[in-house]
Amino acid sequence: MPAEFVLPAGIVWTAPPDPLPEEGYELAWREDEEPPRYFFYAQLSVLRTERVFTGALSLLPPRVRAILELRRDDDTREADPEGPEHDRWVSPEVDLAEVMRVFGKYSVQILHDGTVGFGAFDPDSPAEAFLDDHKHLTFFAEDPEAFTALLDRHGVPQVEHVASVLDVAHEHLSLPEVAERCRDPRRDWMRRRTFDPRWYIPAIRRALKMKLQDPEETEPGDDEDPAGA
Repeated sequence: MPAEFVLPAGIVWTAPPDPLPEEGYELAWREDEEPPRYFFYAQLSVLRTERVFTGALSLLPPRVRAILELRRDDDTREADPEGPEHDRWVSPEVDLAEVMRVFGKYSVQILHDGTVGFGAFDPDSPAEAFLDDHKHLTFFAEDPEAFTALLDRHGVPQVEHVASVLDVAHEHLSLPEVAERCRDPRRDWMRRRTFDPRWYIPAIRRALKMKLQDPEETEPGDDEDPAGA
């Protein structure tokens, strides 16, 4: 476990954290869900998230459906206050290798942009691995052994309650917003087009042939682009 817990660039505390967020995972059996399944909820320093998430994706079957989420901005939420907090796109069945290739190509954006979540699931079983916009990892499985072994191998402790970012007042920022807020020349790279979600979100969607999911439906609907790309 690293000596210091490091937040992703796009998650910013607005109040001093007490207690400090820490690494760990919770495990629960959800017997009332259909189908019943194990649920893992994990928080790691962003310095280790990529390795663990890549390992979790590798535990999924060869064919999966990918998930992409984008947190709606303030203007969109004000215009549609009853709407979802996130827009969500889902792919048809694709090769897991392609999902992992796309994650590898856009890993910096997915790991550090506080408005984006990404993952994949098996349409034929409860198996799922997802990295949300807080950069928490969630896994679902019929059998917990493989995910438990992965977390144990990386030294992530099982705890009764994860002291997480959710317990602290915080903001979600895109990478260009981080650069604008900080005014630090060392963060100017975040202003590049490739780190702007208005550019890379459509690029991910095209690569995985993703469709916008209607929040009232369980299957993806027509493809729409809220960013106008």
